[in-house]
Amino acid sequence: MLLFRKFSEIILLYLSKYSRFFLNFVPPNPIEASIKVTDRCNSRCVTCNVWKTKPKNELTTQEIEGILSQLKEIGIKIIGFTGGECLLRDDIGELIEKAKKILGAIVYIDTNGILLEKKAEILLEKGVDFINISLDGIGKTDERIRGVPGHYEMVIKGIKLLKKLAKEKGRKIEINVGTTLVKSNLFEVPQLIELCKELGVTWSFNLLDTSLYFFKNIDTSNLIIEDEDSVDRIIDYLSQINKKDTVVNFDHLSLEFARNYLKNKKPYFNCVMGYLRIFINPSLDVYSGCWALPPVGNLKEKRLKEILKSKGYRERVKKMFDLNCPYCTCGYTISLKINHLPPTIIDATKSIWKYKKYSKFLKQFH
Repeated sequence: MLLFRKFSEIILLYLSKYSRFFLNFVPPNPIEASIKVTDRCNSRCVTCNVWKTKPKNELTTQEIEGILSQLKEIGIKIIGFTGGECLLRDDIGELIEKAKKILGAIVYIDTNGILLEKKAEILLEKGVDFINISLDGIGKTDERIRGVPGHYEMVIKGIKLLKKLAKEKGRKIEINVGTTLVKSNLFEVPQLIELCKELGVTWSFNLLDTSLYFFKNIDTSNLIIEDEDSVDRIIDYLSQINKKDTVVNFDHLSLEFARNYLKNKKPYFNCVMGYLRIFINPSLDVYSGCWALPPVGNLKEKRLKEILKSKGYRERVKKMFDLNCPYCTCGYTISLKINHLPPTIIDATKSIWKYKKYSKFLKQFH
């Protein structure tokens, strides 16, 4: 019943790009939530400013448990713990366990990988399903961007241990390596993909987006990719890889969007993230699936159910749909898939048939 309801809402979102009339029948009914469990970070990335800011608040274990209970009320099926660096929390294993118990949901974490080797066993033991790990190049390139000597080897060791322990315990876990594309690492993409093949993990990239709070006020003079021919070569390379392998976690639509975005163009699309995802920060502010916009409510003042049913929330997500916003890249891959729903379904079906990987299909909607 839930699957049918969500699919019917996705069809209505697709039809809404032709007529806004259909949006009136789509409730803000997210299936994914991301909780920023800490602002603390042990990286010193040149692409991010989170580590430069002194953390003001940190949610207690009990507060997060309360949030999880409210997320259950609205039917959340995918829950993520992010930061800062979520592995800096001593209770990260307990949080994963509580999320599995309360929500019965798919649980993912985003991590810089520094503490991955140390926390690998507890992550597996408590049932994490998906781990996204930051790696911004090969060797010294990565370490210059991440600002942490030895970071590259820390990530490799952490991934290898995770894979080893998962095999020993008979646990299935999905691991993805994420790279923020900048001038200095663009031509290391083929090496990163070969590395991911060797490690048995997938690879994806992030776009440097200064509309997002963690990319604001950074010096981008040495980060922005200015050579459009280089962009074309890398995107063409990734398109070719996609034809014969599943290592790249992007489809054709997303790659073409990235091609244009990296050339400083802003392709139009209808953003659906306000209908599908919410973010919650350490101050209990609730965001409509986008970090580029101000919060739409606070859990100290209202319950989550009330916030989602409010007139302000409905107006916000309709504005997001029409890109009456700062134009960010939050969840653009999902929005593009729903904007082009028929070919998305066809491509996903082909992918399942060709590679016999149901998890690949599910990850396209994450």
